[in-house]
Amino acid sequence: MIEHQFPVQVTWQGGRNEVGEVQGDVIQHPVSIPASLGGIGTGTNPDELLVSAAASCMTISLAATLERAHLTARKIEMNSFGEAQFDQQKFKMKRIVHIPTIYVDDMTQQIQLEKRLPKLIATADNNCMISNSIRGNVAIEIHPTVIVATKN
Repeated sequence: MIEHQFPVQVTWQGGRNEVGEVQGDVIQHPVSIPASLGGIGTGTNPDELLVSAAASCMTISLAATLERAHLTARKIEMNSFGEAQFDQQKFKMKRIVHIPTIYVDDMTQQIQLEKRLPKLIATADNNCMISNSIRGNVAIEIHPTVIVATKN
């Protein structure tokens, strides 16, 4: 078994409607409660960080899965959203929806990829650490599209 720690520090001064800062090995960013939830909306927020972590993990996992299958994409664009609900006096992330657009070089590659896509998507999701961490508590939906990239 391999274990790895991901240290993060958050500093916060004051009450609910203030701005803190989240800092990790690379990230350093202001954080607050989003305006849509009655906060001041400065910087990022925990909900956006959760969805960003899930989306970036899924994107990297999908790229690696496609590469191992010898179907490397020219580009992957991932659009994701999280849907939260307020139930029994608690906010909870209900589901995260990923909508990857996978760009390939030609129709032959598009056909090959589309044939194998359900299994490849399942493999990528299964290999994503964030998906594995939230699965069972947050629903994960993935709705991919494969497009032939235009030549520039």
